[in-house]
Amino acid sequence: MKDAIISLLEQNKKNKFLKNTIELRCKCGFSEKITYYDFLSGGKFEIGKPTHTVSPFISESIYDETISVTPLQLSRKCPTCGENIVAVFPISLENIIPLLQSKPPDLLMYG
Repeated sequence: MKDAIISLLEQNKKNKFLKNTIELRCKCGFSEKITYYDFLSGGKFEIGKPTHTVSPFISESIYDETISVTPLQLSRKCPTCGENIVAVFPISLENIIPLLQSKPPDLLMYG
């Protein structure tokens, strides 16, 4: 699955969503900002175990809809103190794949 994500990243390098940043913070005070592209393109992220959660979208039924969510996690060593810094990607695996597969909008229409 990692290979699929990395190949989709290579095809969509210009996706504006991938320019968003995540801030990695350590207990010692060290912080570093990396882009979503850098987070995923290195291939050093781990795919977590799928968990079931209640959908955050409004449901018109009485019952809550449960969805499966698979987290993506990045672990790095802090260059200052050597502790592990763990960051969780803000979008699940189930949502990042369709986002990377989508084509950019038509420039003539949205130019």
